[in-house]
Amino acid sequence: MDTKNLNLLGIISLVGALAVIGGVFMTWLATDLLEYTITGWELYTEWTDIIDTKYTFLPLADLIFGIAVMMLMIMPTFCNGDRFKKTNNILGLITVVVAIVMMVISALFIVKDIDILWFTIHIGNHLKMGFWMTLIGMVLIIVGGFMPLVKNRLTITIKPKDE
Repeated sequence: MDTKNLNLLGIISLVGALAVIGGVFMTWLATDLLEYTITGWELYTEWTDIIDTKYTFLPLADLIFGIAVMMLMIMPTFCNGDRFKKTNNILGLITVVVAIVMMVISALFIVKDIDILWFTIHIGNHLKMGFWMTLIGMVLIIVGGFMPLVKNRLTITIKPKDE
C-alpha cells in the first residue's frame, strides 16, 4: 500500500468513531439505589418513557454520529492526495463541528436529573464507562478531524517559493 497519500494521523478519528459506537452499547448509568445498570442503547430504547428527562436520544445520536464519522473520515485518511485536499479539509471541518455539537449535548445530559418515585437522581453522579467512552471518542474525532487540515497546511507551506 502506498503510504504517500495516507494520513496516518487521520486514523485517530476512525478510532474515535469506533469508541463512540462501542460506548453506546456499554454501561452508561448505574445506581446503588435501584441496583440496576443501563447501557446507552437501553437508555434510548427502553427508558425513554420511564425517565422523565431530556436527552435520552443521545445514545442514538452518538451511534449515528459514529457511523457518519466512519464514512466521512475514510477519504481524508486514505485518499489525501493533492486533488482531494480541499474536499478533505471540508470533511474534517464538518466532522469537528459536529463532534463539538455532540459534546455540548453530552454536557447538557450530564447536568440533568431523573425523578423516580420520591427520589431525584443526578445523572452526573451515576455515569459509567460507556458514556465516558463516547466522550473520549469525540475528543479523538476532533483531533483526527483537524489532521487533514494540519497535513495539508504543512505540505502547502513546505513548497519552495519561486524566486
